[in-house]
Amino acid sequence: MYRCPIWIPAVLSIWFSSTICVAAPPNVLLIISDDQAWGDYGFMGHPHIETPHLDRLAAESLTFTRGYVPDSLCRPSLATIVTGLYPHQHGIVGNDPPVPQALAELPKAQQRQSPLYLQARLEYLHHIDRVPTIAGMLGEELGYLSHQSGKWWEGHYRRGGFTHGMTHGDRTRGGRHGDDGLTIGREGLQPVFDFIELAQTENRPFFAYYAPFMPHTPHNPPERLLDKYRDKTPHLPVAKYWAMCEWFDETVGELLSHLDEQGLTDDTLVLYVTDNGWINDTEASKYAPRSKRSQYDGGIRTPIMVRWPGHVEPHIDREHLASSVDLVPTILAATGLEPTDEMQGINLLDAEAVADRKAIYGEILEHDIVDMNDPVSSLRYRWIIDGQWKLIVPWAGLEPDAKTELFRITQDNDELRDAAADYPQVVEELTAKLNAWWNPAADPNQVSDTRTPTPDTRPPNIVFFLSDDQRADFLSCAGHPIVQTPFLDDLAQRGVRFENAFVTTAICAASRATLFTGLWERSHKFTFGTPPIAEDIIQQSYPVRLREAGFRTGFVGKFGVQVPKGAERQMFDVFEPLNRNPYFKKQPDGTMRHLTDIIGDSAIDFIRECDGSKPFCLSVSFNAAHAEDSDKENHYPWPPSEAGFYENMTIPPPLVETEHWRTLPSFLQHSMHRDRWFWRWDTPEKYQHNSKAYFRMITGLDRNIGRVLNEVARKGFDDNTVIIFMGDNGYYQGSRGFAGKWSHFDESLRVPLIFFDPRLPDARRGRVDSQMVLNVDVPATIVSLATGEVSTSYQGRDLTPLLIGNSLTTEWRTDFFCEHLFDHPDIPKWEGVRDQRYMYARYFENLPEGEFLHDLEADPLELTNLVNDPAYAETLEVMRQRCDSLRDELGGEYSKERFPSHERN
Repeated sequence: MYRCPIWIPAVLSIWFSSTICVAAPPNVLLIISDDQAWGDYGFMGHPHIETPHLDRLAAESLTFTRGYVPDSLCRPSLATIVTGLYPHQHGIVGNDPPVPQALAELPKAQQRQSPLYLQARLEYLHHIDRVPTIAGMLGEELGYLSHQSGKWWEGHYRRGGFTHGMTHGDRTRGGRHGDDGLTIGREGLQPVFDFIELAQTENRPFFAYYAPFMPHTPHNPPERLLDKYRDKTPHLPVAKYWAMCEWFDETVGELLSHLDEQGLTDDTLVLYVTDNGWINDTEASKYAPRSKRSQYDGGIRTPIMVRWPGHVEPHIDREHLASSVDLVPTILAATGLEPTDEMQGINLLDAEAVADRKAIYGEILEHDIVDMNDPVSSLRYRWIIDGQWKLIVPWAGLEPDAKTELFRITQDNDELRDAAADYPQVVEELTAKLNAWWNPAADPNQVSDTRTPTPDTRPPNIVFFLSDDQRADFLSCAGHPIVQTPFLDDLAQRGVRFENAFVTTAICAASRATLFTGLWERSHKFTFGTPPIAEDIIQQSYPVRLREAGFRTGFVGKFGVQVPKGAERQMFDVFEPLNRNPYFKKQPDGTMRHLTDIIGDSAIDFIRECDGSKPFCLSVSFNAAHAEDSDKENHYPWPPSEAGFYENMTIPPPLVETEHWRTLPSFLQHSMHRDRWFWRWDTPEKYQHNSKAYFRMITGLDRNIGRVLNEVARKGFDDNTVIIFMGDNGYYQGSRGFAGKWSHFDESLRVPLIFFDPRLPDARRGRVDSQMVLNVDVPATIVSLATGEVSTSYQGRDLTPLLIGNSLTTEWRTDFFCEHLFDHPDIPKWEGVRDQRYMYARYFENLPEGEFLHDLEADPLELTNLVNDPAYAETLEVMRQRCDSLRDELGGEYSKERFPSHERN
């Protein structure tokens, strides 16, 4: 929600031209150069490098020539730029994780490709999840669209709270610190221009993060630029670097010109910084000593600029100190938001704060992390600049032989004259200030992420995410070529994904009842139109069982079942049912918010209210990606953050060609499957449009899962919280010429299922399990994880043996009973059994034509019905008998008397 108007009195700042009222928050453009020395600009006085566009920006900005980054290494520095936190606070204290000891003897290339090392890289990504980022804060609070381009180490761009971006973060598709995003600048700026156009079309403020891999190596500038510098230095590597600086400058010029052309200059706050310094070696394209990765100004100094025409008076400040930790507080102030308590930077637009600041601080870190959970282990130096003095203090852990150095920095820019021996009192005073800022010896594991430690002996917390109408292959980790699900992909990479997960009934109400009760539909007897689930069954539901065991239980989203009056209070401490129709809900301030985001908000509120005194179980039940059935045109209204996703893609044809429906019996040809196919999928145009909209819904729920997981991490619960994700049923999406679910084919029954348990050993993570698992197994598993007990009241099985790799899992199920008993004239009832080779189904009110047998080995798409094939007569009889046997175990034959509707009662 927008915070405005923002009143900024002129008396607070010499840089503001007058008292102003900002009626709406500005767009924000953050420009970050990569490996550029603080003096390598025209406006900073370089005798050869030409940077006319950055010179223009400096002249139009509040420009601090004495700007610094806390660390001279790109990954920690970039994390500071987007969080406003020092590296020891955000925990990103090096570029790469430590090499596992088991890989120590391997060549470096083999180490980097080892699954064990790749798993460590994945684990390291979770530090960014623990802290808020500027993109996420602007999006959450003010509805900004945000775009990442260029260098971004932290996996998929959504991990940084960006709504759009270029970095896919898929470790299987290459890329160590930016993959696709690294092409920006060198190959044009069109992705950024397209994003700005999208934000204008959506009438949304935008935050654009432009961090091109420039002038970073490879130093391969265009010949036209290199020719300018060949004769200005005898060293070709230096000439290449200088030309790269100008090439980067040209891209900044393109970006600023685009703002001019679009009429956005006056409405856009532009900030500039570099991630770390650079001095080019004379013999090769590499950094020289006392620059990148060093504690000297050649590694940590940078100009910092802030431009906001009409609001900030241009001024070159050569006196006061600025730091990259100030950028986030400055952006927040300009947009009317408050910094978090952990942020130590200042608002650079507040002249009083700038003038009052006496010192800035930093920490120099090892390239490869020593211990991912201990920032101090990677510390080499701490430094402070206070007025004219700069003190550098080594940390004995990694620099036992280094000495403390003191420089009069205002007179000794090159830091050549160490004055520590001459001014011991200054050294003592500045060391005291440095320790007051951060003293690792006093608090060696300090990480300011508001973590709430959880003893190892406690039961785990549990968060159970449930999606609606999502079949198993609609995840990018499951191989889907279009849909993006980075947070679920990450869970799968760190947990266990079950590729043969099924629901026993493919309809919302019955499936969700099964997920609460651990019973087949035939046993819990609930679906649409039936009376509520019986009281005695509810008493055995997993929420009641966990609440009795001392858990704080919560539910947000689509409830989808009916229970006896007052039963919700027995099941949940916090119960917040949220339903679609419509997806967009009017908020108290008059704005509209998408239901998927509202569900995410409510789940985050629940997590925030947990204080660690008792374990919790939160059920988050999305309505997405279910269609808006009441709207026959806008079937899948996606969240605004997913606007533009998949727009220029062509969606592949349905899984099974659409004419397959003609081979089916007439009762299926004239069922609701076909009626709704005409609503949504019957033309190529509808199929493309609705598929993209549907996939945006899935990406939107994935983003909100990421939001909730980030809050779990921020609270410090991530080391002891089990995450479960499942779909309530599958979805045809036009396959076979069908819409909906409801019938016996795999598109209807097979669903995604992912379990992540942080307590599992590394060897059990990142697996794809092929055992046959069911929605009816989830309640038994939740109760087992929470209490250590295997309940006998559930018909499903406990999945924990599969999660931990127990040898007893060899005795797992080889088939399962499935059914659909909803009494609806256009949805035929059926029952069946699926084993490892065959699928048998009988639509028992539509016999004899309503009997099916498919050989899944020979016909995995279930195109051929073998009921009348003599070669399968014996198999057919075996499957019939097995279906009868399982049916009788679970409650016997269907009758309307045994499954009364409300109307019949």
